[in-house]
Amino acid sequence: MASLPFFNLALMLLLLLAASTSSVAQSVQLQPQPGCQRQCGDIKVVWPFGIGKGCGRSEQFEFPCKKNDRGRLKPFVTGNNLGYDLEVSSISVSGGLARIKNPVSKVCVDTTDRSINFNFAGANLTQTPFWLSNTRNKFVVIGSNISAYIRLNRTTTQSIKVGCVARKWSKERVANGSCSGIGCCEATVPYFQSKNYIILSDLISFSNISNYDTCGYAVLTEASRFKFSTSYLTEPGSFEKDIINLSVALDWTIGSEKCKLARRNMSSYACVSSHSACIDYHDLGYRCNCAPGYQGNPYLLNGCRHTKDLQRYSYRKTCMDGSTMTNTSSSRHVVPKLSAGSEFDDNSSCNEQLCVETCFTSCYASPSLCRKCYFETPSCCCKK
Repeated sequence: MASLPFFNLALMLLLLLAASTSSVAQSVQLQPQPGCQRQCGDIKVVWPFGIGKGCGRSEQFEFPCKKNDRGRLKPFVTGNNLGYDLEVSSISVSGGLARIKNPVSKVCVDTTDRSINFNFAGANLTQTPFWLSNTRNKFVVIGSNISAYIRLNRTTTQSIKVGCVARKWSKERVANGSCSGIGCCEATVPYFQSKNYIILSDLISFSNISNYDTCGYAVLTEASRFKFSTSYLTEPGSFEKDIINLSVALDWTIGSEKCKLARRNMSSYACVSSHSACIDYHDLGYRCNCAPGYQGNPYLLNGCRHTKDLQRYSYRKTCMDGSTMTNTSSSRHVVPKLSAGSEFDDNSSCNEQLCVETCFTSCYASPSLCRKCYFETPSCCCKK
């Protein structure tokens, strides 16, 4: 990219991101259509996601399958609004986690005339079910006297900015695995519900520019996958080669409603499997999980299958309020002692699905809490 004044570039990017902040109502299908492709290259795409038009829960959940810049077939998130699509590297149904390849902000100096070239980066996920993960990512800057920041945008008027400076380095002051501010700096991304971000980099000093530190980089990346290498500073292009192994962690949700409201419209309610639970995810929407003792895909009819986990426990439990929970080798049944209009039944008689959701919604925050709720105090399942 040609050189641009730093703040003019920032304004341009903010306008690009602001151009696509409204959500559009989309038709929803509850089950996958026959004949839809489920594999793109080496990436398995599972429901509610799909490959191609009409193969996902809605347009938000559909990916095109196309070749990346290395000639390999990969699913992509489209509509980024910044001139490039975002390559998907993995999707998990059970964890509500996805990963995309890192957009990288790059600033380089031409040592002959000392001109500066900026290469901005960003992602706009507004028209997707994805959110930036606040717990799994960190912001990293690599280079010599490179200042960079990441701006996370919730709306056109709500945003936060985080940044750091990678100071001038020497071989004696840097070490593998150390990103403490000399040649590499990192910043924790605070909790902020955001679907888009931009990264901007700038050179803060021209002094002592050498032939091997003419470029600097800034990237949002999954913290557990990044380890600093001194080769990123001493070997030109080394970081750009390694970026293929990094990713940005995303969370994803269904819609924007909480479970109680979503259940009122069964024509679009996503937790269709028996033995599944609806879990509110902050204020961003909801997810579906299989109940403890079951595994599989809760977004598919009969997608949650019984496991042998329950057989390690007693085959019969009695709820403190009089409800009874039993288990057989193939299924678990809740026999509630509730009537219509009870606290957890949404003005309908308490059934197995609702009891499971009531019990497990508060338990998924911790496996130990879930086990305690389900196996030790089953009264939380059906409550007067």
